[in-house]
Amino acid sequence: MNPTEIYEALANLASKPFDAAEFPFEFALATDNAPATIAKLKGGTYNKSDIPGGVLLNQKFHFSPALPGMSAASLDALRGNRRNAKHRPAILIATDGQEIAAEHPKSGDTLYCAFSELGDRFGFFLPAAGKERYRAAEENPVDVKVAGKLAKLYDALIRKNPDWAEKAHQHDMNQLMTRLIFCMFAEDVGIFPEDQFSRLIFTHAGDRGEGMREVLINAFTAMNTPKPDRGGLPAWTREFEYVNGGLFAGAIDAPVFDVTATRYLKDVCGETWTGINPDIFGSMIQSVANARLRSELGMHYTSVPNIMKVLGPLFLDDLDAEIDKAWGRDRALRQVLERIGKIRVFDPACGSGNFLVVAYRSLREREIRILTRLAELTGGAQTEMWSVVPIRNFYGIELTDFAVETAKLALFIAEYQANALFKEAFGRKPADLPLKDAANIVCDNALRVDWERVCPPPEDGGEVFIAGNPPFLGDNSRSVEQNADMDHVLAAHLPAHRRIDFVSCWVFKAANYIRGRNARSALVSTNSICQGQSVGALWPYVLTGGIEIGFAHTSFKWRNNASANAAVICVIVGLRNVSKEPKRLFDDVHEAQASTINAYLLDGPDLFVGAESRSIFGLSYMEYGNKPTDGGHLILSPEERDDLLEKYPESAPYIRRFMGSDEVVKGKVRYCLWVTDEDAEAASRIPPLKTRFDAVAAFRAESKAAQTRPAAAYPHRFRQAQNFARQHAILIPSVTSERRPYLPFERVGADVIASNLNFALYDAPDWCMALIASRLHLVWIGTVCGKLKSDFRYSNTLGWNTFPVPKFTGDQLAALTASAMAILRCRYGHYPATIAQLYDPDKMPDDLRAAHKANDDLLESMYIGRPFRNDTERLEHLFKLYAARAKKLKKGAA
Repeated sequence: MNPTEIYEALANLASKPFDAAEFPFEFALATDNAPATIAKLKGGTYNKSDIPGGVLLNQKFHFSPALPGMSAASLDALRGNRRNAKHRPAILIATDGQEIAAEHPKSGDTLYCAFSELGDRFGFFLPAAGKERYRAAEENPVDVKVAGKLAKLYDALIRKNPDWAEKAHQHDMNQLMTRLIFCMFAEDVGIFPEDQFSRLIFTHAGDRGEGMREVLINAFTAMNTPKPDRGGLPAWTREFEYVNGGLFAGAIDAPVFDVTATRYLKDVCGETWTGINPDIFGSMIQSVANARLRSELGMHYTSVPNIMKVLGPLFLDDLDAEIDKAWGRDRALRQVLERIGKIRVFDPACGSGNFLVVAYRSLREREIRILTRLAELTGGAQTEMWSVVPIRNFYGIELTDFAVETAKLALFIAEYQANALFKEAFGRKPADLPLKDAANIVCDNALRVDWERVCPPPEDGGEVFIAGNPPFLGDNSRSVEQNADMDHVLAAHLPAHRRIDFVSCWVFKAANYIRGRNARSALVSTNSICQGQSVGALWPYVLTGGIEIGFAHTSFKWRNNASANAAVICVIVGLRNVSKEPKRLFDDVHEAQASTINAYLLDGPDLFVGAESRSIFGLSYMEYGNKPTDGGHLILSPEERDDLLEKYPESAPYIRRFMGSDEVVKGKVRYCLWVTDEDAEAASRIPPLKTRFDAVAAFRAESKAAQTRPAAAYPHRFRQAQNFARQHAILIPSVTSERRPYLPFERVGADVIASNLNFALYDAPDWCMALIASRLHLVWIGTVCGKLKSDFRYSNTLGWNTFPVPKFTGDQLAALTASAMAILRCRYGHYPATIAQLYDPDKMPDDLRAAHKANDDLLESMYIGRPFRNDTERLEHLFKLYAARAKKLKKGAA
């Protein structure tokens, strides 16, 4: 069930007579639990509650019936129930059929409401369906209800008119939906007389909607025609006001309605549209015509707080400071008002208009604040009480036609609501009709169109602020067309442009647009563009010609498409022309001023860490593990290894332990055949080995990869046989979970072959482990190597070979060796616990945590004489060391 279906099921449950015995099972059904589960719940098999009449479904909900007026008291009793600790219900719920009292045990959030509001508060109960709760859905159920009913209307029209789903009619269908939405909103909020639109169309369309197509065409045509010019239209259309404003301009058409589509249209007309929230309504409506988004209908949001992370530092905070400074001076406030009237906001990936709507609303709020203050300063003698913020100052580019129409509509709604607030404050507002302006939103490819044509730089001293959330797509996720777009934007400027994320195109174009102009930009981007190889591939070409980073938000989770987007780790990078104004650096909880914000989003030297073939600080050589590319034929399970040795003991010299990242971290056991060229003939005399070698040869010969096929000539060995230890090796997995407080590593003997999923230090001094095991190394790797989603991605060339270390004394190296061995001894003391178990942050043994803390303190004291205060201080110092070393190397010093 999607959230809209859950809303409808809960609303239906709330409308029925309350039956305390049946309610928990109906609630379970409404929150997407399987009928078989509910049958077992009724039968007592799944019910873990010990409360009379109570029902506890493991990890979902715990229900208690309540006596009249005692719902809150019953919830109190539920909180203390000892069964909750074991079965961890997502929701506690008590009700007497009149009131509901509920709580999320995990967060402590509570809800007290009338039983009849069960559907309207559906967002609170989503965790009982195993879905993440989003407050936006909970706080504004009208958006969810309306979008759900519009989706049913859309589907009914497509079923009746299959050709309207095709490209030729796509624009017509999109316009139909936006026009209907505007009319239904208009008749509910007073733009049209109450119920005028629905009354007229249903009166003249016939009982079964057989005339609806002609009625809608006539109605929309009338709204686009001044009243004196409607002679060719039916007389009933003269009631409509002239709307214009571009909303009804152009071709007007409508599909054929049947009785089902008519019923759904009547149903959605019956909704109360006054509470529509334009901040997120655009995304809701966009999901109506998008099958992929439909599955998350009711949860497709770009949250306003996240949008404000962009708009606040970009220009709203500066406006607020200017307003506060001018607060007591009439002329100064008028100057701020004049500035606001000249601001242009441009979203070159605007989607359904969320950023533009929030920006428009925010400027209108500040405008009202200024005008109210001016009235106070002049004793109420204000003569210019009109808005200076036209929606024509809001620009966007969007590839999807329906999203363009939706964005325009969302801005119309935002304008009406802002004008209503204006009237509350000053007693008057501009006439609602005809619509005078439209936002400048074009349906086009933002990477092909000239941004200056879409949003011409103002000639009146105004400012342009570029803001938005462009698409994130890595190399393996882009289509052929998207790669071609990327080539069009970047190929002539960035040699390695195919290695970086798609969003980089927008960053690059934004920098070019603002360069030398009264303009700034702030885009949400995947954090990958500020990590690893992407930094050197992109930012040297962006931060040129007087462009700098004026503010940035470091990595955080950007939530907009519910669970599908929960793992997207983002940054916000604000670009501007070089300025003496303070630079602002944000994390999840803090803001700091920075002297320089570099491409890694750190207050540190403006440099780019490049890959090095050897450590520039003299550390031991680290290399990739060995890559078999063998179809699995050179790899042995423990059972296969034992069977081979039992039948052919002469194969023993050719069998080694084989360790990849799972073997290091999770303790898994595998083996491999490791045969040198000198031993190939002897090994091939062993029948099972010969069979395996033949299978490897066949696999490689048939490979689609050109670099693999030549390796069929030597099937006895790995395709990339890098190296192996003579005494011991230190293995570091190439990817590790962000949750672990330290990077995993393992020290192994010469009998182990490292796979390509590890990096290896062969026969290196043991004190190297103290570096790898440190917090210092972790934060360096996380910054300069980048991450795979949110996990740490290790690199020998970028991470190990660039890792800054001071010149250690012999005594210091001995101390580091002892520290590394202390960590290993502590780990071995917890055998057979694996690294994955030992480094689970919630379960890490105290003695192991203490051993790492001692290692950190020891190592960091060798850098600055004391432990670092935090990761920011660690990185700042490491970057200074790196910058100094890179400068010496550039001058040719050893």
